[in-house]
Amino acid sequence: MKIKNSIIFLASAAFAAGCANVAEPYDAIFMTDAQSTPDKTITIDTPPDGTSFTVMSSVKATEDISIELEIREDLIDGFNAKYGKNYQMAPEGSFTLSSYSTAILAGHNLSEAVDVTVTTMDDFAEGVTYCIPVSIKSVSAMRVLEPSRTLFIVLKTPVISKAIYLGYNKYTVPSFQQDENLAAIPQVTLESRVLVDHFQSSDPYISSIMGIEGMCGVRFGDVKIPNNCVQICHASYQPAATDKLCETGRWYHIAAVWTGSTWDIYIDGQYVTGTQTAGETIDLTSDNSGGFQIGASYGGGRYLYGYIAEVRVWTRALSQSEIANNMNYVDPSSDGLLAYWRMNRYETRNGKNYVPDETGHGYEAVGTSANPTMIDTKWM
Repeated sequence: MKIKNSIIFLASAAFAAGCANVAEPYDAIFMTDAQSTPDKTITIDTPPDGTSFTVMSSVKATEDISIELEIREDLIDGFNAKYGKNYQMAPEGSFTLSSYSTAILAGHNLSEAVDVTVTTMDDFAEGVTYCIPVSIKSVSAMRVLEPSRTLFIVLKTPVISKAIYLGYNKYTVPSFQQDENLAAIPQVTLESRVLVDHFQSSDPYISSIMGIEGMCGVRFGDVKIPNNCVQICHASYQPAATDKLCETGRWYHIAAVWTGSTWDIYIDGQYVTGTQTAGETIDLTSDNSGGFQIGASYGGGRYLYGYIAEVRVWTRALSQSEIANNMNYVDPSSDGLLAYWRMNRYETRNGKNYVPDETGHGYEAVGTSANPTMIDTKWM
């Protein structure tokens, strides 16, 4: 009777929240998968695909209990605000429920399963996480446990793109140095996806990801830390992710956030380390050691040998949830997104390759190779 006892406790607590007197426990009906968390994530690669869910009662039913279900799109905004998500309702016509009703039969405490099937992803936008909020509309007996009335079925779908190999194919962003509006930025976020072939094995052991040497450089390694640890280079502030040793041959999402008072490092959407600073601004127009570069630093050396994609520069400090929710793609029109190089396409001109800035702001990234190597990518 462990389930019954826990449900009675939850139901009592929920009832007591609106009553000054001691609440009496009651038997309740709830979404089985929403007992501990209100969401259930499933991976959808190729439709048709999906999942199923059941409805449960805290005690065995003494009679057949009819349960009506409904889709509650109106609940998504509140869920996003509470849990720091940015889910959107699955497009109309993209999914089906096998039934909008089910039942718990007498002598049982579990309903018949209802199937949720994603039938098409034709109207899914790239990089958007969709969900299907299925809610208990009504029951013919007992009461519904409100915290577990709705199950948010989250659809994890792949982002299919490409990535460019760096090595000697380093990139610069000349237009940064030409924009005086970028000379004193109070907050900055730098992020990218990186797959390293091999880390630098000779002094100073630095594999540069992106940024400006001595100003806002994000890199692997240094003479004082392992060559596979992430570090931010900013004057004398160099917080290293010493508890996270990165591996070759796998993708990482790396983000460095300048809040105006701290430098913080995130790996794969999780905070790793940070340090307090004196509160300077960031000068993206600086030509120090060659200015802003991708895959190199210190006058064009310290190469990163590996692939890179989803390179972004923001003029605000992203939160942990914003980083975690948008590692594979972000809307190019997002607030504060200064430059966005997906590294999935380029144009060759004058013996170099030019990667477009997806924001439309015109900050092209200029690569030294005329025809850089590319690979297909697929991130979930």
